[in-house]
Amino acid sequence: MRAPKLVPLVLVVLVVFLSGGCPRQRAPRNMITVGLQQEVDTLWPAFREMLASDEVLVTGKLTLSIFNDAWELVPLAAQSIPTLQNGGVELLPDGRMRTTWRLHPDLRWADGVPLTADDFVFGLGIYQDPSQEILDRTYAEKVERMEAAGADRRTLIITWKEPYAYHANYRNFEALPRHIVEPLYRQAGSGLKQHPWGRKPLLSGAFTTEHWEDGQFISMVRNPYAPPRLTPRVDKIIFKFIPMASALEANLVSGAVDAISPIGLQVDQALELQRRRGDTFDFHYTEGLAWEHIDFNLDDPWLKDVRMRRALTHAVNRKNLVESLFHGRQQLSDNFVPPRRVDVAEDIRRYGHDPVEAVRLLEEMGWMMGEDGIRQRGGEKLRLTIVTTSGVSTRERVEQIIQSDFRKVGVDLSVENVPAKVLFGEVTRRRKFKHLILFAWTMDPLKVSDTLWRCDYIPRAQNSWQGQNYGGWCNERATALLKDAAATLDDGKRNAMSREMQRVWAEDLPALPLYFRSDVSITRKGFRNWKPTGTLAPVTWNAHEWFIE
Repeated sequence: MRAPKLVPLVLVVLVVFLSGGCPRQRAPRNMITVGLQQEVDTLWPAFREMLASDEVLVTGKLTLSIFNDAWELVPLAAQSIPTLQNGGVELLPDGRMRTTWRLHPDLRWADGVPLTADDFVFGLGIYQDPSQEILDRTYAEKVERMEAAGADRRTLIITWKEPYAYHANYRNFEALPRHIVEPLYRQAGSGLKQHPWGRKPLLSGAFTTEHWEDGQFISMVRNPYAPPRLTPRVDKIIFKFIPMASALEANLVSGAVDAISPIGLQVDQALELQRRRGDTFDFHYTEGLAWEHIDFNLDDPWLKDVRMRRALTHAVNRKNLVESLFHGRQQLSDNFVPPRRVDVAEDIRRYGHDPVEAVRLLEEMGWMMGEDGIRQRGGEKLRLTIVTTSGVSTRERVEQIIQSDFRKVGVDLSVENVPAKVLFGEVTRRRKFKHLILFAWTMDPLKVSDTLWRCDYIPRAQNSWQGQNYGGWCNERATALLKDAAATLDDGKRNAMSREMQRVWAEDLPALPLYFRSDVSITRKGFRNWKPTGTLAPVTWNAHEWFIE
């Protein structure tokens, strides 16, 4: 009579035996979904402009080195980083410099073809082609020659025109699959950026591209030829584009996404969600290098006058803005260099909230208050426009505060926001903003960001829209200091040049500094090895280690 009761016990024992462990254990999930507030602009490594593009690409794009979550530069495709001490850096008698990199021997593209130094040489050729619409050629223009050497073609030798302080910081030094892209390059010429290969590039790291559904998602699948140290713990990562913060939160709560990227919720939104759901998710606040600021369009006749720029900066109560919106989680900035960097200058001109001084400067320029509360001069009203990414509630609230502060000193400010893809694809690159533009630069942990401030990096049709000096600031002393710093290997001398450049910048004030952003991201419980960096290296720098218990 008791025999039937033995059957369930036998089945349980059989399940345990076949599973190799306790029946309570679960295998790790084989797919992870990440919520991104912005859709990428392109997956062409050489042509991308948005951090969202980097976040997706870095799951499978190999550079020679990368910054980890401790802001340390570590080798990635290379076996080690060349230095003067290990002999990888040589200062040549004629004033040039040579660096030698040795690639890992087990790197393969996702079609099985070995990755060699020739792929880096070819990638440099794209960057050096003046017909290509490249955002940043800072490093490429300094390279005299790059060669693939060795019987296995896995030694990369770079000869520089002069010593280059940032020779190892290869965020922009990327391999391209020469066997695939070279025929496309010959066919497309200067139109390479528009070639559809940029929607589904072949990559050589842990993952490669599977599919891009416009406005919805990009899926990345494991590279079957990834080397053991980069072998993913999951089969697929999906990046879901969710522009609205409320929708991002809803997707997280419902389980439709497993994590919200640092390119997602703002600090104030995360703090509110943590208050309500802190026991359900893990919240990550990472000291960051993202500098929120407002660029002035220095082609505009009003803004060309430094007194106008100083008046507008004095008008904004930046301290109140940071405290009211972020509850002390963001750091007020008077400069574009993050306070954690060793080269930050303390003795610079600063612009505290001083509406009396703002009014004095405006009236000195002839802008007198009108009956409607807006200043006028020569029949013109002092009306300015500002543009930023639409749908980002924090930036919209920043705009509202600035509008109010400007109005108190008689300046009318109108808002003309656009989607992120338009802002970074057209408005910034082609300098299509009339007066003010609000956005962030993620600064480098080591490098003095010359591409942002040099005269020759103002994007123009004549230079194929190269550079990131969107405000159009041209100060010869600042440009000379930036060029000299890049050629100085001595850290102390280079830091001194950086501090002088910061003093020049603060006097001229080409941008209105706001704050340094803490990166905030959220993961569900059980998400392992999520390690935000706060730098230009996106959170995906170690995506091969991700898994969910």
